[in-house]
Amino acid sequence: MRLDWATLLDLLRSTQRFVLTSHIRPDCDALGSELGLAAGLEALSKIDGIERHVRIVNAQATPASLACLDPTRRIESLEQGVTAADLADREMLIVLDTSAIAQLGGMADVAAGMRDRVLVIDHHVSEDDISDRWFKDTAAEATTRIVSEILMRLRVPLTPEISTPLFAGLATDTGWFRFPNATAETFRVASRLLDGGASPTQIYKDLFEQETLARLHLVGRTLAGAVASHGGKVIVSTVTQADFQATAAIRSDTEDLVNQTLTVKGTELAAIAIEQADGTVKASFRSRCGIDCSALAGTFGGGGHKAAAGATLQGPFETALAAVNAAVDAAWTRYAAASN
Repeated sequence: MRLDWATLLDLLRSTQRFVLTSHIRPDCDALGSELGLAAGLEALSKIDGIERHVRIVNAQATPASLACLDPTRRIESLEQGVTAADLADREMLIVLDTSAIAQLGGMADVAAGMRDRVLVIDHHVSEDDISDRWFKDTAAEATTRIVSEILMRLRVPLTPEISTPLFAGLATDTGWFRFPNATAETFRVASRLLDGGASPTQIYKDLFEQETLARLHLVGRTLAGAVASHGGKVIVSTVTQADFQATAAIRSDTEDLVNQTLTVKGTELAAIAIEQADGTVKASFRSRCGIDCSALAGTFGGGGHKAAAGATLQGPFETALAAVNAAVDAAWTRYAAASN
């Protein structure tokens, strides 16, 4: 953990022009952290009278399936025309929910050019040389949890605008409070966000009850092709470009697909290999046992958490899938041997 609260709070109070960013293929924790912190910093201006201007700029546009988190469409992206020159006036770049510059996509160049003004707020274990200023708690279940605590210490009153995206990130990174990383404090934070105006019923409906037929068809193809090994303890599934074309699904439709196989009784380790349009392959790993997914993803230069991690491999797809299968098989074999 790197939690120097006094330095962090002083830094946020003394800065006026921020730009917030996060990783490519942003999820609820990434977007929720950005939106919650941006609204919180602007609310702080009303408390201390110091005007703050906050922009949120990601490399990629917000996935359509998560656009509900940003009803005012305040999140900008390089894909939609923002340039590095447009951000030259920013005093600080805050990178949220990742500690790896490679995961920033096109915003990596912006971060490199502002390195002395980059602050990282994150809960992931893996990291690189993205910054010299870190605020990390690898024991936190979500970056939105950290942001919630920051705003509490800044004495920012919670509003629906702040609480809704923060609750969404907290809930999804804990599997809607089902995963082992959900603790008693998780529920206390969630309770405060409910008091601030977050509506779990509406958030769940917006996130998980808006399926398209294309997404359902993609789920069906993915589950139909899942392969179990090691007595059903390990399941590996795939999504190819042919699957996207056959179902008319889009990239964001693969969100949480890897978790579907964990509902199979007896599954302790799951992986999925997803072929991207550019020929690379996104691999995601999930563990319900002692296997460290962060170390597993690290085999391919990726990272994340012990229970959930990911990496990007070079194609062709068959070669990448073979490498994923080999790594998963080796990890399980070592784990099983050590457990006996």
